[in-house]
Amino acid sequence: MKILEKLRIKFRLMLSLDRSPRDLARATFLGVLIGLSPYIGFHTYIALFCSTFFNLPVYPLILGAYITNPITIPFIYGATTKFGAFILGRKIIIPDDWSSINLSNVKDFFESILLPFIVGTHIIGLIAAILSYLIVYFIATRYQAK
Repeated sequence: MKILEKLRIKFRLMLSLDRSPRDLARATFLGVLIGLSPYIGFHTYIALFCSTFFNLPVYPLILGAYITNPITIPFIYGATTKFGAFILGRKIIIPDDWSSINLSNVKDFFESILLPFIVGTHIIGLIAAILSYLIVYFIATRYQAK
């Protein structure tokens, strides 16, 4: 229950920013898109750049970019990679015996996983970003009308 309360507080803080619902929704859209992108290690930098370049509030961008964190990253990237493999009609090759790994096995593994990872993260990221835009815009419009 504490996690939900913390999320609610962060969301209220975002809604109380002196920005239009459209700006909050656009910043959240970009933040979620960045957060679900395959550019691991660059999410914060990309979010800060987008905040400056598009003149958007940094708080919703950073919140969205931090969707992928050490706790959620294996689940998110695992699911998006499986989705990418499904879309591409590919099979992900996972070695059965990790002790017999050689350069050829590693190359095959990364070839089977890299393209599905990139495709899956971009497609799921875009879908999640669109949904987050609609949700934040709807809630921010109602919140600011009060």
